[in-house]
Amino acid sequence: MPLRAAAEARNVWKIYRVGNVDFPALRGVSVRIPESSFVVVLGPSGSGKSTLMHLLGALDTPTRGEVIVSNRKVSEMSEDERARLRRDTIGFVFQHFYLINRLTAVENVELPMVAKGLPPRVRRARALELLGLVGLRGKALRKPTELSGGEQQRVAVARALANDPKILLADEPTGNLDTKNAERVMNILLKLNEDLGKTIVVVTHNPEHVRYANYVVHMRDGKIVKVEEGGRGGEEPRWLITL
Repeated sequence: MPLRAAAEARNVWKIYRVGNVDFPALRGVSVRIPESSFVVVLGPSGSGKSTLMHLLGALDTPTRGEVIVSNRKVSEMSEDERARLRRDTIGFVFQHFYLINRLTAVENVELPMVAKGLPPRVRRARALELLGLVGLRGKALRKPTELSGGEQQRVAVARALANDPKILLADEPTGNLDTKNAERVMNILLKLNEDLGKTIVVVTHNPEHVRYANYVVHMRDGKIVKVEEGGRGGEEPRWLITL
């Protein structure tokens, strides 16, 4: 069966201007993210990998080129449409957990569902279900300051799943975690991919994460330098950058 793209970038440039000087973060990047795949975007700091994730997640727009998510050009969407895309189709996990300390774990997970307008009883039931999925059902009423770093990141993963997104974008999700907690978070992402068919994109500088991936996109200096199979293998890795 031919591969289909959950998201793609076509000859994307992102240039930041500081004073009279241009700083290109991405230089003509073209990549497809196959549906229901696990993709690791690997590169050193400053390679452009986080910028690419922000564009694929409609958090930012390219200077030139086109980003397509769920068969829609992001450039043709209004700001409200882009907000709905981020709310309903894409889940985000960041290196810093961005939990609200005055809220409990379950309340943090409920937040995206509040924005969607789901009733309180439905929100609470789904939030508890998701905390159970990441192994934290018993800590639902604890606040972030009462949780370890690994537990906070697992709450963040549950929150990212609140509105049942098709795509999960994770930017250095284990950057603040020790080895044991990093493996636990990566295994949760793997389970979401294998059991629920979520498209997972992990942006990282950690080569150990390659073993979880179907595909690995190597970036340096704002460009894709190589695409290859990850530890779990994938079909036609060159398809990811052949447009």
